[in-house]
Amino acid sequence: MSEQDTGLLYYPNVIEFVDQYFRHVLQRQVTDTNEVSWCPEWWRHSEALARFDAIWRAWEHYRLNPNTGMANWFVDHVDWHMDVLFDPAGPFRYCSGRGGHRNMLSPLPVVEPPEGLFAVDDIEPYGSVAEFVEEYICKVYRRQVTDSVDVVWCPEWWRHAEAGARMLGLWESWYFKRNQGAVGISEWFIDHADPQMRILFSPKGPFRFCSVRNGHSNYLTEHPLPMLRPPAEFMSDPGDAELEGAQGFGR
Repeated sequence: MSEQDTGLLYYPNVIEFVDQYFRHVLQRQVTDTNEVSWCPEWWRHSEALARFDAIWRAWEHYRLNPNTGMANWFVDHVDWHMDVLFDPAGPFRYCSGRGGHRNMLSPLPVVEPPEGLFAVDDIEPYGSVAEFVEEYICKVYRRQVTDSVDVVWCPEWWRHAEAGARMLGLWESWYFKRNQGAVGISEWFIDHADPQMRILFSPKGPFRFCSVRNGHSNYLTEHPLPMLRPPAEFMSDPGDAELEGAQGFGR
């Protein structure tokens, strides 16, 4: 049984952890700079609260390892999460060390999918992937998605096969990781959520022709990657096909 399971935590909550420890360890220039963003009221941001809670729980876990614990904590958890939080395009985009908190980023807008599009399970707190996206993902990953060329979003994300598949994966992995001990949610952000959301937010990704103002565009959904089928005999002998493919590479 871990120390967290028995209630033997060094810090009673994430607020005390950040106030008494973290902000004194990870010191950065956060005033009069546009390279690093910070919010003195970080706890007002759903994403920051979730990430700092994950960082704190990982610290409580790794501090018990006198060998590589702290090294693993910094490299595998802290550095990743803080790159996201310090990012000028991240959740603290409109906040500053001098000006304080500014409530400028709203949850990602969504249009309700048609009833029956996604299966509904009798589980808490999110019974379907659509509910998970609207109530968790959209409130955690608040980004400037209107009048922006750097981050794109489709309010009807569920119309995109790729987005639907990725969000389903995030929903399922979130339920799994939240029960995987002290580092579960931190690993979920690092290994699953952040890489997937980076693809979805990318101007080169599946939402390329969509926008918050103009809504969904069918352009990519109606134009899958082009493909010409090989001759019927191409796969008649997989061994020969593989050899021919290797020999013909680059032609």
